[in-house]
Amino acid sequence: MNPTGEKFTCFPPPKRITKGSRLAVVAPAGPFDRNSFDRGVAWLPERYEISYDESIFARKGYFAGHDDRRLAELMDAVNDPEIDGILCARGGFGTTRLLPGIDLEQIRSANKMIVGFSDITALHAAWTNSGVKSIHAPMVSALGNAPPDIRAAWIAALECRKPGISQSLDPIVRGQARGRLFGGNLAVICALLGTPFAPSPDGIVLLIEDVGERPYRIDRMLTSLRQAGWFDRIAGLVLGMFTEGKPGPDGVTLDEVFERNFESASFPVLRGLSSGHVPNNLPLTIGSAARIENQLLETS
Repeated sequence: MNPTGEKFTCFPPPKRITKGSRLAVVAPAGPFDRNSFDRGVAWLPERYEISYDESIFARKGYFAGHDDRRLAELMDAVNDPEIDGILCARGGFGTTRLLPGIDLEQIRSANKMIVGFSDITALHAAWTNSGVKSIHAPMVSALGNAPPDIRAAWIAALECRKPGISQSLDPIVRGQARGRLFGGNLAVICALLGTPFAPSPDGIVLLIEDVGERPYRIDRMLTSLRQAGWFDRIAGLVLGMFTEGKPGPDGVTLDEVFERNFESASFPVLRGLSSGHVPNNLPLTIGSAARIENQLLETS
């Protein structure tokens, strides 16, 4: 029987962000299109003071510069007392390479939220291991094209003005669960398995999403989580968006993969949350309280 997550501790309130707060933009993963970045960052100064160094535009293959550059940029933003929050420019690949150099005690002491998703899931794991909230939400390079309602929700989540979400989703398995929310990109979570950087799955409500992965690859990653014992320890599971995952020649769909993996699960499983690589990427606060009640997901 899986834990219900009835007894859990939410993370404390982070450093306050309000209109006029100073936010640092960092690039811990891949390089990005300058025009997309400029569009995304253009509207932010209407509400916040934005800070970034020109080295953020560095390129080294599929990285935004050397590991040392990206790590120093991130930890400088963590430790700068004048910075109130941290925004990631883009995902891609490379964030997991920084994890050995990240000082969890410094993250805990600074208590600043970081915003991003996809490859930034590695930093959500680090923030979770530090007991600090973070936000799974669009990054700077995507904000320029984000719908107005997503921008409004993004600001509300960043400033902790919105109590959470309440969404009716499609249940694969009905049930009840309460736990602290953790999750993000499935491939990145699986990449953390067996490392000291994976957070504990005990009693969590796990969110997963992905992009560009065929159904058989999603099946492989779910098998990895199962064999690592995660599905014996989580309280509930929420499936976000799995985009660009068309069936291969075998014809097996993602829905079939999810139903086969979870139809007999002993924890509630919901699917269809608009979270991931989609235009309406709903901001979610990692480390907040989550509740599943049959088809209903609520966070606070």
